[in-house]
Order: sequence, then structure tokens, then C-alpha cells
Amino acid sequence: MNNFGVVLEGGAMRGVFTAGILDFFLDNDVNIHNVLAVSAGAFVGMNYVSKQRGRIMESVVEPMAHERIMSLGNLIKHGEFWDMDKLFGTIPKERAPFDFESFKNSGKRFITSTVNCDTGELVYHDSFKDLDEFLHICRVANSLPLLAKIGYIDGAPMLDGGMADAIPIAKALEENWDKTIVIFTRERDYRKSPKGDIYNSGMVRFLYRKYKGLLKVIDERPSKYNDSIELINRLEDEGKIFVFRPEGIILKNNERDADALKEYHRKGYEIAARRFEELKTFLNA
Repeated sequence: MNNFGVVLEGGAMRGVFTAGILDFFLDNDVNIHNVLAVSAGAFVGMNYVSKQRGRIMESVVEPMAHERIMSLGNLIKHGEFWDMDKLFGTIPKERAPFDFESFKNSGKRFITSTVNCDTGELVYHDSFKDLDEFLHICRVANSLPLLAKIGYIDGAPMLDGGMADAIPIAKALEENWDKTIVIFTRERDYRKSPKGDIYNSGMVRFLYRKYKGLLKVIDERPSKYNDSIELINRLEDEGKIFVFRPEGIILKNNERDADALKEYHRKGYEIAARRFEELKTFLNA
């Protein structure tokens, strides 16, 4: 059996683009066995593994139109910009149930990441004993500094693994998959700069002063991201990996407009459809 893998970039609400591509995969039996999902990539990648096509609409887009899923009020009142209790509690357990049994029995490997705030170690998670543990790990994997509370896994303080490696192409290469796909939520020319970065501030250094490992990965974040982009672009140009990127307008990561989110999802689906023959040629080569 072929051993294919896909890397899913995060990007908060921009993840609906990725969901559009993955929904096309489900509609057209594109079977990828390994899903390496960073941050918000986990929130959409989980639905691909459980084969819940379109669940992103029920779990994020529709609630966004009617509820305070993200707001400064949430941050002030609860210490979290996104309503994490809804996103990783009420919604997947009650309102738009996540099919953990199908996820567990899919035959696919789902991998997400967190960073140990004490040591700066990047920790990958690919084993989940039950739905509660899975949702907790995904919640922590989506918890950004300043915007969410530190979570604990096995007693260690953790935050979003994208802080340490936002596009883990090196991890994908270590996995030695037969074929690798990367799905970005930003355009090809995007690069991170320390200037203007919310995390490159005295406030962050003060608030997280006891977490030396976290501060170290924050310092290294722009250069690591940019190095990963250069490697991915080179591998793509050499035909060794297949890359999807959004085209045209790029959503803000805190986009609230449901119509804009649906349009971004549609763009992802259409780009996957347009490049389907190219993708099949790559996977079958």
C-alpha cells in the first residue's frame, strides 16, 4: 500500500481553505494515510480522517455567523480570544459531533504538535486513548501565546506547536513518506519578519518570563518559518512534493464574516478540482 502524507499549515480562520481541499479529497477518494496538522490545521484535518465532509461549516463557519466565537470580550473575561470551551467542548461533543470512532478506525495516522514552554521541545502527538484526550490535545495544539491559556499535557505546560515549527517539512521528510503534499494557507511569497510580530515584544517577554524554552522558540520562529518555505519551494520546483496554496485575496486569521469564510472554502475546493489531474499524476508517478 502506498504511504502518502499531507502537511497542513495553521492560520486560524484561513484553515477553511484547507478544509475546502480536504473536502474535495473526500469527494474524490484521494486517500492520504498520514495527516501532519499544525495548529488550526488539526481542526480541519481531523474531519478528513473521520470522513466528515463539510463539518467545518457546522463546527466553525455557521457558529461564527451567530455567536461570539472570537472576541476581545472573550479574552478579557476568560483569558482566551477564541471560545475554546465551545470549539473543543460543546461543538464537537454536542452540536456538530465529531465521529471519534470513525477517526480511530480510519487506518490513518493523525499527528499534531505542541511546544513545551519550559524546554522549548516540540512534542508530536499521534496516539489518543479517547475523545476527551484527543480534544484536549487539539485544544492545546491551537493555544497561541497571548490569545489562549497554557494547557498541560502529562504535567508539562504546553502551547501551539506552530510556535516552534509552523510548517514541519523536516518532520515530513523524516517520516520518509512515498509522496508528500503540503497545504498552505498563505501565498508563496509570504515570509515572516520579526518587525511587527506580536510575539516580538517586551510584553511577551514579561508575561512568559518564566518559560525560557518558549521565549527561545519565539526568537527563532521567523527564521525557521522562512527556512522551511525555502526548502518547500525548492522541493516543489524539483517535483519532489506537491503544494497547494491560496490564490488572490488571503483571509485574515481572525476573519469573522461567514460569507467570506464560505468563499475561501469554495476557493480551496476549486483549486483542488482544477489541479486534480496534476495531483493524480504526482501520486501515481
